[in-house]
Amino acid sequence: MLQKIMTSVQNWITEHIVPVMNKLTATYWFGVISDAVLYIVPFSMVSAIPSLWNIARRFWTFLPDISPITTYSFGLVGMFMAFIIPYNVAVKENRKDRAMIAGFTGIGTYMLCMNPTVLEDGSYAFQMSMFGAGGMFTAMVLGFVVGFIYKRMARMSFFGEDSLIPDFVKNWFDNIISVLLSLFIGWLVTYIGQIDVFTMVGIILSPVTSFAQTLPGTIAIPLVMDTFYFFGISGWVFSPVQQSIQKSALAENMELAAAGLAPVNINAYGITRYIMIGGEGATLPLAFYMLFAKSKKNRTLGRATIVPSIFNINEPLIFSTVVANPFLFIPMVLQAIILPANAYLWMSMGWAGLHVENFDMNFLPNAISAFFMSGGNWGNVALVCVNLLIAAILWFPFFKAADNYQAKVEDEQAAEKAAKKAAKKAAREAAKAAALAE
Repeated sequence: MLQKIMTSVQNWITEHIVPVMNKLTATYWFGVISDAVLYIVPFSMVSAIPSLWNIARRFWTFLPDISPITTYSFGLVGMFMAFIIPYNVAVKENRKDRAMIAGFTGIGTYMLCMNPTVLEDGSYAFQMSMFGAGGMFTAMVLGFVVGFIYKRMARMSFFGEDSLIPDFVKNWFDNIISVLLSLFIGWLVTYIGQIDVFTMVGIILSPVTSFAQTLPGTIAIPLVMDTFYFFGISGWVFSPVQQSIQKSALAENMELAAAGLAPVNINAYGITRYIMIGGEGATLPLAFYMLFAKSKKNRTLGRATIVPSIFNINEPLIFSTVVANPFLFIPMVLQAIILPANAYLWMSMGWAGLHVENFDMNFLPNAISAFFMSGGNWGNVALVCVNLLIAAILWFPFFKAADNYQAKVEDEQAAEKAAKKAAKKAAREAAKAAALAE
């Protein structure tokens, strides 16, 4: 019965949902923005080092403060995003000669829309928070606008192909309209329209960002990601939205903590440490169970996937064992609901700390990351352990059922193979006997 239900659900998703998702991921702008998100990952990873350092400074106060490393890595990812999106557009349009200028135009437009304060001495004062993850959504919007302009202007040139003007000089002039138009739009909106672009984007997205900080919102993101993952669509598809929401929330928490105030966002970047234990779907217990499976296939896969799973790499396990396996759909969904709900409860009750440090080392064991991201709170380590135990309980009965079924299939296949072998042997002996009789 369960097999029929799961087959029907899988067929419906395959026929109606997967084509839509494939079309979405194949779209021009989705590829540009998702690539941009991946480009900023190294800067997030670099900022993990000051997080480690700050923990050490609690014990050795004579150590210098290296937090500016975070300020000028993770603290600038918004500006980096404003550069990368137009840059990617120019590359996609096979105009690498314009890519760098397109990226610089994105930065210029982004900073123009910050509407900095003019001081008495004529200098400009920018808010550093606008350059970082808190400005990622705005950077995406402005990067899209600048990228769209460059896309439209990609084939336009003031010069013919046979012009004797050097290529780099042609490039200067051919970029003028795109640069001017991008900055003009930013000036028109910010200075003439008196619109705060950062505030406007925040207001437009506030229903989404506000919902993300509720219990249903905290559950919704992993539930959608893990459900699609079960049907073979990687959670990376949703990373532009997920990371933008959660990194902006972390940036706000970090800003509040630096000001001596209490952080407010539970669903901040790094909450996956309590949900994706062993990788998306909390499959570390599953990898461990497979080491002791009845099924030879499962035991082999367990030995092959246990080490990557310890470091939160579970694509081999997911695509070899979980995807479209009707026995494992229920635990895949249940853990995506229960684990984030439990994490939300612990943090809202004060049993674990909210994240106030960026520690983008996803391949480390989750408890280590959770400890550093919470600023050294042991309650977060306990939360990882509790959620690991919950995941182990959820996976166990369904894995046992799946393993027993797989072992039965293997036994039947072995018996069938043995029967065929015996039949062939009997046929050969009969043929020999007939030959001797003649």
